[in-house]
Amino acid sequence: MAKTQRSGGQVIRRKARQVKATTARAVSGAGKHARQVQVTLGDLIAAAFDTVGGEVKKVKQVMSSTDMTLATGKHIVFVG
Repeated sequence: MAKTQRSGGQVIRRKARQVKATTARAVSGAGKHARQVQVTLGDLIAAAFDTVGGEVKKVKQVMSSTDMTLATGKHIVFVG
């Protein structure tokens, strides 16, 4: 997305930068502010089923998502 600024009589165009969060940096920063809780994989899967309404395909998407990786510090992969 380009932003346009006017400086006197000139028009200056610049592009917005997109920044990707790295997993290691996000996880290390999250641990400083959040209380650590031990949760089993079964608890995470049950919570995902409750959240998406019981659709297996959507549960797989939620559990394998980047947000879940950032939250748990582990990448969860479903096979089958």
